[in-house]
Amino acid sequence: MEKQKITDFAEKVMDKFNLHSLGFGVYHKNESYSHVYGDANEDSLYPLASISKSFLATAICQLADEGKISLDDPLKKYWPDFKMVDKYVEDHLTFRDALSHQSGLPAHDLMRFTNMNKHDLSLKEKAEHVGYLQPNHELRVKMQYSNLVYAVATYVMEQAISQDYGSYEREHLLKPLHMNDTYINHNEAPRDRIPKPYIRDNDVTEEVPFIAPGKVGGASSMLATISDLLTWAEFQLKTQKSTKDEVTAQRYLPQSIMLPNRPYGGANFGAYGLGMMMEDYRGHKYFYHSGSYIGYCSFLGFVPDLDLAFVFTTNMDSTDSIFALGYQTIDETLGIHDTDWADKVSKIMADKNRAREDNIAKLKGPSPKAVKATAELLGDYQNPGYGLVTLCDENGELKATIGKWNYPVIENADGKMFIEERLYQHGLIPITLGKDKIALQSDPALKEPTEFTKVK
Repeated sequence: MEKQKITDFAEKVMDKFNLHSLGFGVYHKNESYSHVYGDANEDSLYPLASISKSFLATAICQLADEGKISLDDPLKKYWPDFKMVDKYVEDHLTFRDALSHQSGLPAHDLMRFTNMNKHDLSLKEKAEHVGYLQPNHELRVKMQYSNLVYAVATYVMEQAISQDYGSYEREHLLKPLHMNDTYINHNEAPRDRIPKPYIRDNDVTEEVPFIAPGKVGGASSMLATISDLLTWAEFQLKTQKSTKDEVTAQRYLPQSIMLPNRPYGGANFGAYGLGMMMEDYRGHKYFYHSGSYIGYCSFLGFVPDLDLAFVFTTNMDSTDSIFALGYQTIDETLGIHDTDWADKVSKIMADKNRAREDNIAKLKGPSPKAVKATAELLGDYQNPGYGLVTLCDENGELKATIGKWNYPVIENADGKMFIEERLYQHGLIPITLGKDKIALQSDPALKEPTEFTKVK
């Protein structure tokens, strides 16, 4: 792929999606090229977010190929104190189930951010808290993406091998691949090499403080330069094509059925392997994993029969922009020029964002008002799974502290109350205020709200 083509694609996507920087890397038939455009450089460290899952899954499959663990043993074998609300799941959940998102739990992503204002849970504490989260399906019934179950899998792996996952990954993955600019978590990474994060909400771009993802282990903790990430993508491509290791080969086979992650490419099927997504595109098998966190996105993709791998990073929460780059890169390799993916995806995203904002406006009604902060409401509220949410007073108005951010609590004309969360989920979280307790619709997949009790 010509360098000028890469530059042209990068500049168009940056302009179309208002990106401050963009890392772009391509490997094709033994030739590699990577570059960072905009307000960053080749030494910049981008949070990989959920691409971290591909590292954890690779490590666990290595251990299984060596006979040190089994993908199909219950996690309880390696961590006897493992707990889940559903006792059948507690006794039968395996590494395979966890790595393919079939635990029966919905995302419960809000739990990743609770507690941060008071006490950032350790990996062990986070795994223990997961044991209190409500399921919405039985085991192995449905693929439901879960960062938190990956955190559990990380902790159980550590118990199984008596070694922390970071040191294992450095020794067995990063060092052999000479990935010297990849870090297990933000505590290891030089902060001055991490680009400033930005979000875009309601067509306004805003710089936000860097908020570390917390201790979620192999779910979303890693950072890397664009060149190191390209090395990892090339390794994944070559492993999928040539591995003779039985368990490692299963990483690239469908383990759970999912809708294509972004249905732009007209895929006929979508599946999740072990730390890897897959679908078909223009008759080719296409493997990928995206990562998104507050102010950052990353992407890794490869097409084995084209001997093609590519990676993208940006300091904007604009996952769809880098999906567009993926399809454009494949098309260019195929010599197909019938779709301008930046234009197509930006138009689809504009429609989706309008629909989201229309729904928010409908819920808020014509004259929403801030909820008044009263003394009896203020304080910490606790749930054994989610941990702490704090209600505080900001200039007489009630705010909910989730993680390290204060969000307004508003009330519509019908008396329904919402936390207006515009940083991560960009939406409204229904909340009910009671005497010494509150209830949040913590995950839209749950039938019942999650109750928090006031800490005395």
